[in-house]
Amino acid sequence: MRFDNEIKLNKLTVALLIIYWLISASFYPALPDLVPTHWNIQGQVDNYSHKAVATLIMPGLPLFIYILLTVLPILDPQRKNYQKFAPTYNKIRAAIVLVMMLITLLPLLSALGYNLDISLSVRLIICLLFIFIGNYMGKIRHNYFTGIRVPWTLASEEVWHKTHRLGGKLMVAGGLIALLSLLAPPTSGFIITMAGLLLPLVLTIIYSYFLYKKLV
Repeated sequence: MRFDNEIKLNKLTVALLIIYWLISASFYPALPDLVPTHWNIQGQVDNYSHKAVATLIMPGLPLFIYILLTVLPILDPQRKNYQKFAPTYNKIRAAIVLVMMLITLLPLLSALGYNLDISLSVRLIICLLFIFIGNYMGKIRHNYFTGIRVPWTLASEEVWHKTHRLGGKLMVAGGLIALLSLLAPPTSGFIITMAGLLLPLVLTIIYSYFLYKKLV
C-alpha cells in the first residue's frame, strides 16, 4: 500500500509538471515582450526577461529540480537508507517541485494583469514549505544529500537523528514566526522572515556540533 501511494504521488507530480508547462506556454501570445521576473524586498520590479524565457525556459526549472531530486538518491553512497524514509522523501520532493511551480507562475500572472504582491506571495510560499519540511525532518535518515549534512552529523547516526529531531521543531517554530512577518512593513518583514528561516538552521548546526563533542 505504501509503495502504491508513492507511485501515485510521483505520477501526480509528473502530471502537474506537464500541465504546468502547457499552461505557461499558453500564456505566450498574451504576454508583452518583456515580463517582470524579479522583485526587490520593497516589492518593486528590478529585472525583466523576454516572454520566451518566462513561459518556456523558467517553467523548466521545476522539472529540472524534480529530475535532480530523483537522481540524487541513486548517487548517494547511503542510497539504501532512502528506503527507510522513501514516503517522507517523496513528499518533500513533491512539495519543493510544487513550490517552484508556484514561484515561477507568479511573474506570468502578474504580467497578465493580476494584482499580486509578488514579494509577499513568495515569502508566504517559502514559509509554508519551511514548516512542511520541518514536520518531516525527524524522519530523514542518514544520507549525504538530504537534510542537515555537516561533518558531525555525517560522522554519527545518533547525532544525525537527534539533530534532525530538534531541527524539525525549530524549523516549524521559525516558519511560524516568519509567517507573522507578513503583517510587518516590507523591509522589516523581510528581515524577520530571513531570521525565522536562517536562525533555526544555525542553532541546529551549533547544537549538532556540541552534541557530537559530548558523545565522542
